[in-house]
Amino acid sequence: MKLKTWLILASALLALPTAAADWSSTAACLLYGSGYQMTASEDQTILTLEHASGWTYGDNFFFFDIGQPFDMDTTVYGEWHPRLSLGKMTRRNMGFGFVKDVLIATELNVGEGWRAYLYGVGFDLTIPHFQFFALNLFIRDEIPFDASPTFQISPSWNLPFTLGSARFEFRGFLDYAGSHGDGVAHLLMQPQLLLDLGHFSSRSDKLYAGIEYQYWNNKYGVDGVKDNLVQIMGKWVF
Repeated sequence: MKLKTWLILASALLALPTAAADWSSTAACLLYGSGYQMTASEDQTILTLEHASGWTYGDNFFFFDIGQPFDMDTTVYGEWHPRLSLGKMTRRNMGFGFVKDVLIATELNVGEGWRAYLYGVGFDLTIPHFQFFALNLFIRDEIPFDASPTFQISPSWNLPFTLGSARFEFRGFLDYAGSHGDGVAHLLMQPQLLLDLGHFSSRSDKLYAGIEYQYWNNKYGVDGVKDNLVQIMGKWVF
């Protein structure tokens, strides 16, 4: 899919009316790091457009990563994560123990000439001090690989905290996917530590700066290929 098609689709999704949403957040992130494997250059600049929202029967998250947005060898990758809450749909309390809700979890990953469909069950967990902690358990089916589906385990979280007058967020996700076709099992982890710059000017939750650590063992399922790097990061929430 051409970059202009991705940008049109991203603009359309970001422009969806949010009046029906219980809550929503849209952000643009700019990252830079060195040491990437299996890319045209080990140095990469990434522009990420992301949106999260909650509505009557579930929640929704999607993002587009635009690699090398200022060069000719631009790449685009996107994911969409819609989930349906069993508690909201049935109007029953699905909680038990530290599980707050149970959801039908789905995911679509799309890149150039490749895609993955994921479906399974999600759990929203209540853990002290965390703004959210979600755990999704998926069946993962990659196209065009001619192989049986595999599994994926995906926790994600956000832990806000303060040090003196400074406000921080420790957030991120982890994906562990089983072997699939010729690919081996792989682990991708991207935790972020962000300082809320807007908090110093009474505009909290709008402008962040910090780092993202990327660890990707057996990248793309290729045995022995590994990303292990730190990226500087800026984030604008609008």
